[in-house]
Amino acid sequence: MILLAPWWLLPAGLCVAAWWFITRHSGDSWPQVIKPEVLSYLRPVSQYGRRHTTYLVAAIAALALCGPSIPQENSQSFRHSQGWIILADVSRSMTLTDIAPTRLSAMRETLLQIADQASANSISLIIYAGDAFIIAPPSYDTANFRENANLLEHGLIPLEGSNVTRALSLAYSVIESSQLINARLLILSDTGGFNNRSDAAVARLAAAGHRSDVILFGTEDTTSAAPFDVNAAQSMTNSGGGKLIFANALRGADLAPLSLDRLTLNNKLLSQTGLSTLHWSNQSHWLLLLALPLMILLFYREQH
Repeated sequence: MILLAPWWLLPAGLCVAAWWFITRHSGDSWPQVIKPEVLSYLRPVSQYGRRHTTYLVAAIAALALCGPSIPQENSQSFRHSQGWIILADVSRSMTLTDIAPTRLSAMRETLLQIADQASANSISLIIYAGDAFIIAPPSYDTANFRENANLLEHGLIPLEGSNVTRALSLAYSVIESSQLINARLLILSDTGGFNNRSDAAVARLAAAGHRSDVILFGTEDTTSAAPFDVNAAQSMTNSGGGKLIFANALRGADLAPLSLDRLTLNNKLLSQTGLSTLHWSNQSHWLLLLALPLMILLFYREQH
């Protein structure tokens, strides 16, 4: 349940506090020495009694104005709630040949595998080296994604380096502009640029409900020109709430552990449609029904 207008809790609380104060400090001691039947005969309903009921009715009305609502599961109005954002490293180290024929070629193959499993998810592609650029904005057109993936080469970004933090910042902007409820970030890299700042970036995304997975290309062999850092990659996935996958030496990667054919929204597994309801059923009328007997009592007292 959510409250559509939670600020109405403040006047509701004030009304309850006023009701409690009047109840405890009415200053009327006659009910302690005279039977209620006799007291009601000797005098009409006190102004205190009317105020007592009025504050209760006002408190219930304020709670109703808060708009307590529950999801309307059978709603026919939907929006796409989850999208995939792919961050592809095109730095110089991705041209190494410890994965045949190169790390970059293996990454291209993996990007095509990801496109095959996109289903109804929007999918976008960000490339990074010393800077980051989005080359395929969020779209359901996997053909456009495939075309861009096949054209990835080192040198597309003239500034050398592996600024994954800049790429994550750009991904956050994509999420905000696309209004995604749950984004799935897939970082394809050899751990270049993985550090405390990138961990903080994926942690921020995870706090907003977005998951970050890492697919590694390369080898741990210290004799390699640029061995990947497993500890840095594991730290990244731990911070981002995702999983770490290793590409094999024969190109491509086994994506099964990522469960890309399933979607997660609010801890519930959804179907591949990637759709979530936008409608909420307002339950305020039930609170107003509770106030109805008190209102009838208030009107009755006003007439007598």
